[in-house]
Amino acid sequence: MSRKGIPVLFLVALLCLLASSCADNDGARTKSGVGPAADDSEWLEKELGESSELVELIAIRDEIAARAIARGVTAEQIREAGYDVARSNELLGFTEAERRARFERIDALINALYARYPALREAETREAFAFETCDIECAASSWERYAKVLAVELSENGTPALRAPARGPMKCNMRQIVVGFGLCALRSGGSALFYGVCSYGVFCASCDGGISDLLCR
Repeated sequence: MSRKGIPVLFLVALLCLLASSCADNDGARTKSGVGPAADDSEWLEKELGESSELVELIAIRDEIAARAIARGVTAEQIREAGYDVARSNELLGFTEAERRARFERIDALINALYARYPALREAETREAFAFETCDIECAASSWERYAKVLAVELSENGTPALRAPARGPMKCNMRQIVVGFGLCALRSGGSALFYGVCSYGVFCASCDGGISDLLCR
């Protein structure tokens, strides 16, 4: 799934993702409990939720957010950076080599999941429309809210502490999260700041309960 040559839409997708509703998980496993049934939604959700690739994608997202908070990135700086990808990466303190390494890893993780679970391609077609509108101002305003919550939720050493539920158990649409992370990378044009903020938008659009009630509402 190539992500080269995509025009930059710096932080344009966030509020559309926030407006998306979470899809319900349905389907069933086979009686033996091995492999997908005819309707494999439940099976795929479980597989994705337990995948090492998704765990690593979330870790990359959280690392970017922790960096942005540690460096005091503000909504106004996002507005000022606008469509300048180099400037947005400077805000995070990334060298070009560091930026490239992270995007190569993101791409490899997404491609591995798509290769293992072909149903993700169909889901991507359904979700892609959500990235076609919204603007930098919307994204900057959303980061202003995210940063306030994340600054409290991140531990002192920068390790994300977002797993403990806030109000009831957190439930997420894992398929939507994976597809959304891939589309964030696709649209980022190489901006790590875009990827980090956009992927939190995906999280907010895909999860209910737990920390999402604090971060996204």
